[in-house]
Amino acid sequence: MNIDIQDLIRVSRLFGSDPSYVLAGGGNTSFKNEEKIWIKASGISLATIDKNGFVSLSREKLKLVSQKTYSQDPLIRENEVKADLHEAIVSPKELRPSVETSLHDLINYRFVVHTHPTKVNGVMCAQNAEKWCREMFGEKALFIPYTDPGYILFKVVAEGIRIFAEENGTQPKLIFLENHGVFVGADTTAEIESIYAELMATIETNLILPLPSTVKSGLSSIILDQAAHLNPGFEGFKALGINSALIDQFIANETTFAKANKSFSPDDIVYCKAHYLYVPDSGSEAAILAETKARVAAYLKKYGYLPKVIALQGKGIIAVEDSLKSAQNVLDVYENILKISFYAENFGGPKFMNDEQIAFIDNWEVENYRRKMAKS
Repeated sequence: MNIDIQDLIRVSRLFGSDPSYVLAGGGNTSFKNEEKIWIKASGISLATIDKNGFVSLSREKLKLVSQKTYSQDPLIRENEVKADLHEAIVSPKELRPSVETSLHDLINYRFVVHTHPTKVNGVMCAQNAEKWCREMFGEKALFIPYTDPGYILFKVVAEGIRIFAEENGTQPKLIFLENHGVFVGADTTAEIESIYAELMATIETNLILPLPSTVKSGLSSIILDQAAHLNPGFEGFKALGINSALIDQFIANETTFAKANKSFSPDDIVYCKAHYLYVPDSGSEAAILAETKARVAAYLKKYGYLPKVIALQGKGIIAVEDSLKSAQNVLDVYENILKISFYAENFGGPKFMNDEQIAFIDNWEVENYRRKMAKS
C-alpha cells in the first residue's frame, strides 16, 4: 500500500476516534498527488476507516466541475454535480465520494483534514464568529460566512482562497466555515496535527466559562419503556435517555432550552433533525407522559416529522430512533449541541442556522444518503 495512503488512514483514525473532533459519520480527509485525489467516502466513519473507505478520483475530470454551468435550481444543481463527481471516480465506482471532494481538491496541499471540533464550533456557531476568528488567528486563517454545502460552498471557498492568496502570497492552511467546522491543509500529516494542536490551544485560552460536568446518569425505566409509544409513528422505535449537570442547565426551563432548541450545523440536522422538543415538568410520571404525548402530536403537525430529541424538564433528554445505534448517535450529537451552545457564550452567544438554510439541508438528497448510511 502507498505510504501516503497509510498516513492518510492513520491521521483519519486519529481525529475520527476523538469525539471532540468528529461524531458519528462526520468529517472527511483526503490526500492528493498530481493526477488523483483519495477522499473519504460519504457515510464512512473516520474512526475505523481503512483503504477500502476511500474513493479515488481523477483531478483532471474534477476540474470540469469548476468550469461548468449548472442549473439555478439548488436541488437539480446538486444532482448534476453529484453525477459529474461520479464520472470522475477512478475506483471504487460503488462508493460515493464526499460532497466536499471539489473543495478538498482546490486546497493545494497534499493532505486535508476537515472536522467539526466542539470548541471550534463554539466559535463558528457564535454571534461574533468572524470577529473572534480574526482576533485569534488573524492572517493565518480564512473565514467563510455560512454557505449551503455542496457546489455553492465550493465556489465561495474558491473565491476566498483566491483573494487570500493574492493578499498573502500563499493559500491558507486554516479555513473556518461558519456554522460548520474547519479545514486544515498541509503537505504532511505531522504539520496537520501541529496546526490543529495550535488552533485548539488558542481557542482554549479564550474560554472563560467552565463547562458543567458531563458525567451522565440514566433516566427512569418507566419513562424510557413508554417513550417509544408516545405516538403511533414511534412504534418499534428505541429510546435512550441521559442526564448530567450540563443537560440540567439547558433543560431547567423554556428560556434556557431556547439556547439549544435548534440546529447549529448540517450534521446536527442529519442526525438529530433541526428542532428539538421541550416538555415541562407536570408532576407524576403519568402526567409527564401525557404532556409529552400531546406535545409530540403538536410537533408532528408543525414540522411534518417526529422529534428525535425530547427534553424533559428536570429529568434529562431522550433520543428516539429506529435502532439503539441511531439513538446513541442522536444522544451524542445533541449533547455536542449543548456543549457548542455553552462555549458560544464566550463569543457573543449562540447563533443557529436559519429556516432557509435548514430547509436546504433537510431536502438535500446527499444528506438523506448520509442519514441512511449512518443507520447501516
